[in-house]
Amino acid sequence: MQAVLGKSCLHKSWEGCDIDIFVHESQAPVVRKWLLDQYQVFSGCSSAYNHEEFDRNVSHVEHYTNRDDSKFSYANAISRGKLLRRHELFEGDESRTRSIEVLTCVGESMPFKPFKELGSKKSIVNIDLVVVRQGRDVYNALDVFDLNICKSCFDGKFFSVPLPLQTFRGYTELTSIVDNVIAKTYLAGIIRESRRDIESVVNEMDIYRFKHRYGIGDLDGMKAFVEKLVSVGNVFSHSIIRPIMAGYYSPCVHFVCLVLDIRNHLIGNALERVREIGLSAQPRGIVNGIEMFLSSSAQPRLLHNTIIRLCFKRYDKYLKRGICIKDLPDQESWQELSDVLRFLPGFHEIVRGVSWPEEDFFGADISSDSDEEGGVDDEDDEEEGEDGVVGGAL
Repeated sequence: MQAVLGKSCLHKSWEGCDIDIFVHESQAPVVRKWLLDQYQVFSGCSSAYNHEEFDRNVSHVEHYTNRDDSKFSYANAISRGKLLRRHELFEGDESRTRSIEVLTCVGESMPFKPFKELGSKKSIVNIDLVVVRQGRDVYNALDVFDLNICKSCFDGKFFSVPLPLQTFRGYTELTSIVDNVIAKTYLAGIIRESRRDIESVVNEMDIYRFKHRYGIGDLDGMKAFVEKLVSVGNVFSHSIIRPIMAGYYSPCVHFVCLVLDIRNHLIGNALERVREIGLSAQPRGIVNGIEMFLSSSAQPRLLHNTIIRLCFKRYDKYLKRGICIKDLPDQESWQELSDVLRFLPGFHEIVRGVSWPEEDFFGADISSDSDEEGGVDDEDDEEEGEDGVVGGAL
């Protein structure tokens, strides 16, 4: 953990990281004035933290970057800020759009330069101002972080570091928020399902009875199809269907259907394990969260991809920083599981020859700006600054 206070945290950048400052909605104008005095430029806002428990605590997140005369005109940024006093904030869909007035305590507008005009968020934004709703406490937001190490904070007087011996060794545990419960349970389930022998899965699904679905009219032809699948091995393998990406009229398209049907079946079994665990000896909030997630009408593959995006890619970020997370495999094991723990393309992407980029593999060298996608990305080690402001750097 790196403690950065006052002016020392401004005018600096950390590759792939930023400072998170948590502040009450009522005190946000005061902090904006402080940022303005330090030549910080408002560069956008989002509802990135508005999911699950964060939705009850956080109003929105404001992004700030350093004044940089080599990249943009500060005078133009001042003029733009005066013109655009209110900024639209999307909360999942346009029907819930609301406006945020970004003003200081003396009514000044913040200079405004959208970070998207300069590059990716990770390379431009160095401060996130996380505005906590009225009636909530900044520590409420810290309590629902996914890792205990992220709850380290400084309130201007005292440091608070949960389990300091573990924290300073770079060792931490997953908290009991619903996302982590889903992720850990699904991880155990999908690993077990992916290691099952193909014949047992085929029999469980009664595949031979549906041979016409795969363009085969006789039992021997269906058995040959299954034998081909058995010879390949892991139905989650990235290479199993990449070589046969072709047009709709390719005879291999039926084999693609078989592979995807078995994948979805195995994913469905793993999701059912999540439901069973969620209903047994869990707090009511966890049970409700799991039921809400599993009640989605999305197909199993999309639920799998959602878990990868919200949880495993985030864990991967910390593993790459040398942090060991209890109850999760180590970095070497993640590599072994890369076929399973990745975004899975659907039928249309496969038969049209759409190749998913390498960063969609879990364990790849990624730089994800999931803030813009509605995820919570940078709840790094937290320190608390002046006027009840909580911030952090990792």
